[in-house]
Amino acid sequence: NNVNNNVKILPVTVLSGFLGAGKTTTLNNLINNRENLKIAVIVNDMSEVNIDAKLIQRGDASFSQVDEKLVELSNGCICCTLREDLLVEIIKLVKLGKFDYIVIESTGVSEPLPVAETFTFADQLGQSLSDFAKLDTMVTVIDAFNFLKDYKSLDKLSTRSMAAFEGDQRTIVHLLTDQIEFADVVVINKIDLISKQSLEELHGIVKHLNPCAKILNSTFGKIPLKEILNTSLFSFEKAQKAPGWLQEIRGQHVPETIEYGITSFVFNEKKPFHPKRLHDLIYKSDKLKDVIRSKGFVWFATRMKFNGIWEHAGKIYNFGRGDRWCSTVAFDDWPDEEEFRQSTLQKWHLKFGDRQQQIVFIGIHMNHDQIKSALKECLLIDEEMTKEDDWDEFEDPFDKWEDDEDEEDDEDDEDDEDDEEGDEEGDEEGGEGEDNKKEENQNIKVNQENVEKELKIESNEILKSNGDAIKRTAETNSNDAKRSKK
Repeated sequence: NNVNNNVKILPVTVLSGFLGAGKTTTLNNLINNRENLKIAVIVNDMSEVNIDAKLIQRGDASFSQVDEKLVELSNGCICCTLREDLLVEIIKLVKLGKFDYIVIESTGVSEPLPVAETFTFADQLGQSLSDFAKLDTMVTVIDAFNFLKDYKSLDKLSTRSMAAFEGDQRTIVHLLTDQIEFADVVVINKIDLISKQSLEELHGIVKHLNPCAKILNSTFGKIPLKEILNTSLFSFEKAQKAPGWLQEIRGQHVPETIEYGITSFVFNEKKPFHPKRLHDLIYKSDKLKDVIRSKGFVWFATRMKFNGIWEHAGKIYNFGRGDRWCSTVAFDDWPDEEEFRQSTLQKWHLKFGDRQQQIVFIGIHMNHDQIKSALKECLLIDEEMTKEDDWDEFEDPFDKWEDDEDEEDDEDDEDDEDDEEGDEEGDEEGGEGEDNKKEENQNIKVNQENVEKELKIESNEILKSNGDAIKRTAETNSNDAKRSKK
């Protein structure tokens, strides 16, 4: 109700890129060659003094009082602390009714996705950026000369005094990756400072990180206006659902970069990793040294309830907790997407449900067979697969997930309560606890036998998407949660 129906919704281009990549130079060139477009520019800076805005004001491009406007948003980031400020400023610009376009230069440490999400933000009056402006193009500028050096760095942003907020633990390599993966257009700037071979290699890396992005070469930020304004390239739905790694998992491979030595493959296995062996492979060997990017879903033998999110770029690895495996969730609680349900059930394991390894690897001159072999050596061997009760005893050097810590805290609380109750009562309860545990183990064993029997009988119907059989099977398998908790 607060939106004026007569307001002209303005298209927006967002310029992202790491510090020093050349965003401001690119923006200066854009303004200086704006081809009679009336452009409003918003420059976001983390510091109290907006240096980029001052550089633009003092550059070759001049802002007339009538046709152009420069807005400074300082001392914060538009994707978090300055969201409301951005909304206010864009509403002001749109209501002036004299601009054709808005260009936003974000900070060097901002990620494009939350900047884009800012356009869904609504204020206390219910006004949203999307009521006044629409995202047209997400542009990321990268520094050709320093990119590979930064990409292979172990540094955190805080190490270089670049943290966006107190406690910012992001690494430079993950920020670089996020900025590329979410772009509609990637501008490789400063190409005059690198060799032709290095440029081809850089093209290959960008193409693998974001197969859908348009790649432009640039010196001193000079690019044609039509390549980044009024392109209509941005699609929030597409950007969310189709990052490069997910396309690789789906088999939508883009092979043109093979000639530069940059290739990729997907590691799919139905066995869990032994966490200690995998940890040693990653942190105590050089067998994965040619891998520059890997991401996917991982199954640890010691963590049966949730899948892990394998996240790696450059030299930095992270393993966070993902969603519950579908085999621990009732069928009615699965995601509603039919494609997801069908693909999950078609790969269903008779005993372990949807648990699997599914990781895409991107690298330079990778030996696929050697890397796959090294990864397979980290999986449980056949003998270990038959001793599931022992899996919890495996050494697990990876950081604990929040759920694991919560369960340990609960167990500690229960132990403390038992200690307070006295020896005699404790002995009685201990005996009852043992009996209950034996009974529960027997129930789990019987239930698992029933599950396996049912799945064997109805496996063909599952593959044919028989709704009733699928529902019974999935609901029965939800009892896996009890087994994983044990």
